[in-house]
Amino acid sequence: MKLMRGYRFRREAIRMLKSFLLVFAGAFLVEALAQWGRGDSVLLPLMALMASACVFMLTAGVVFALDWVIQASEKKQAAAHPQS
Repeated sequence: MKLMRGYRFRREAIRMLKSFLLVFAGAFLVEALAQWGRGDSVLLPLMALMASACVFMLTAGVVFALDWVIQASEKKQAAAHPQS
């Protein structure tokens, strides 16, 4: 039962992550289009988007690695202490 709840939580977390990424990237693109409309260079907003995407992906990688370590530890503990 715990594995199913964990799976649902991860599925919902990934869905929220996708929504956040769409809104996040959309905001940078709107800013770039606004600057382009004013005749300014779109380089700065696009560079900021790329830099923040790199930082975001690095953070997400660390969080997923921590999740994997926690899951492995929980599985090892469950195997050592079966509930019968």
